[in-house]
Amino acid sequence: MKKIFSLLTISMLLFSGCKKVEFEGNNPNGEGLVDFTIKTPETGTSIILNSGTPNFLVPFSWNAAVPGLATVPIYKIVMALKTGGDLKTPFIEFVAGNLTSTTITYQELDDALKAKGIANGAKTDLIWSVQASNGSVAILSQSIFNISITRMKDGASNFVLLAPVSSTSPVTINPGSTTESFLFRWTRSKAATGSPAITYKVVFSLTGDFTNPLFTLNPNAAPADSTATITYKAMNDSLIAHGLTSLATPANLKWTVIATSGNWSQQADYVNDLVIIREVKVYIVGSASPGGWDIAQSTRMIEDPRFPGTYYSYIQLTGGNEIKFVNGQNWPPFPGAVDWGQDPAGPAGTITDVNENNIAVTTTGVYRVTFDLANKKYYLQTAVSNGIGGMGMIGDFQGWSQPATKMSYIGVNKFILLANMNTNNEFKFHDGNAWDNSANNLNRWFAVDNANGGKMVVDPGSGFDNFKWTGASGRTRAIWNGSNTTDLKYLLNSAAEMRVVGNGMTGVPDWNPGASPQMTYAGNGIWTITLPLDANEEIKFLAGNDWGAFDYEDNSGQSQVTGTPRPIQWEGGPNFKTPTTAGTYTITLNENTQTVTIN
Repeated sequence: MKKIFSLLTISMLLFSGCKKVEFEGNNPNGEGLVDFTIKTPETGTSIILNSGTPNFLVPFSWNAAVPGLATVPIYKIVMALKTGGDLKTPFIEFVAGNLTSTTITYQELDDALKAKGIANGAKTDLIWSVQASNGSVAILSQSIFNISITRMKDGASNFVLLAPVSSTSPVTINPGSTTESFLFRWTRSKAATGSPAITYKVVFSLTGDFTNPLFTLNPNAAPADSTATITYKAMNDSLIAHGLTSLATPANLKWTVIATSGNWSQQADYVNDLVIIREVKVYIVGSASPGGWDIAQSTRMIEDPRFPGTYYSYIQLTGGNEIKFVNGQNWPPFPGAVDWGQDPAGPAGTITDVNENNIAVTTTGVYRVTFDLANKKYYLQTAVSNGIGGMGMIGDFQGWSQPATKMSYIGVNKFILLANMNTNNEFKFHDGNAWDNSANNLNRWFAVDNANGGKMVVDPGSGFDNFKWTGASGRTRAIWNGSNTTDLKYLLNSAAEMRVVGNGMTGVPDWNPGASPQMTYAGNGIWTITLPLDANEEIKFLAGNDWGAFDYEDNSGQSQVTGTPRPIQWEGGPNFKTPTTAGTYTITLNENTQTVTIN
């Protein structure tokens, strides 16, 4: 092979001695180079060199200067002063090899400018391009970009955020709490050799632009200065001070940390999302309410997710008395405590927390009480004449006909209805008499979120499912239960029968549901039975012929008094005690009043 190569080389030399090669111009068919353009850094780029990260890479790229025949061009990045400079005599340059991209470190750029007498920290305005050469022809790119480079002075290394982790899921806080807090954490930044020590600031923004942050937070004292703590109350105070005054409206924040060393500011590598909901717990208190003026017995209201700042409750109020609204179970001047009442300077139905009056309740009844903190209003609405208030049901079982069939009130945010339903009948819980829910003082209805475990939700009008009775056709028990104001629930079960089960019935097997006597349904939620009862024994009520069926238990403290209604409960409790004297008694179970009477 070596001999053949030598002969070929000699032949080429003889040929070239006979005729001189003429290099053509810059076109694809000649030996020249085709015009090309540069790509990045884009024109107008500003590079500030960080002495804390000298090995940071700045990428440069360009399109290829296609060779005419065979010679691959070699590229060189050239820079000249923007004012008075000439790329044909570069101010600084960097050999880039035969590829169409390369990287230059901060240190290499700094060293090149330093060699030209540029002072530490000084900014130099340049133009840059790329020169392509194939040994015979050298051409500059058709494009020329502006670039500015600031030399190293102070500097800090890169660092990252640790907590709270970035999330768009809301974090719910108590805006008045001085004992609960956010803890912000990040890794440490290292100051460049000779640079001043690092200081930090946590910065917050609504847009992600931190050049003019919404507000800032100082770090904790060293050695814990890579953390910052702010109480929920202080966070709320900052949000309010910077225009986020609606407590119920989610505050969609972006945050990061700025490390500063001398005149160098290094932003953390990440920006995290933090969405805050300042939970306002609103309670009803007053002589008209079940708990009276005992603040510890005040009634918490339910938040309406459709209308930020709106809270509601279904509650029986006593006429000739008064109520107020409070944000917790403490009266002012307890730290963070606020109470609201009728604004004496405003029309009826407006609230204030300054020199407020109590709110009068004129008529006893079951009310839907609505508190609108965002608009400083309240509404007391009753279900009289099928108006808004209380709770009802509307669906297949009654022809989807307005008004909704009203349920029986059995306690604060609790209702029950026994209705005949067919298998797969659908319905909604509905507290009004029309399909208009466009305002927080209008109708409100409820649906089931089957995509979220069958949770009951306030229905905005679409996107959720109707409730469905899947049991056998017949009498059905429906319970709306908002006693847990943050977890609304419902119950659907058969009301075809009710049995007395226990060890206190003469001649009946002990605790045997299938062999226990059935009560008679008298309508309007009332069941009755007459039985011989043993003294000082126990019974309970089971809506089926086997354990696991819906049942009622004692809520009276196990009273044995006859002739007086005893309160019942379905959420767990002791069994009922039979009278102290054996005998034949008539038992009346009233589901609508949630009582048992033994006569």
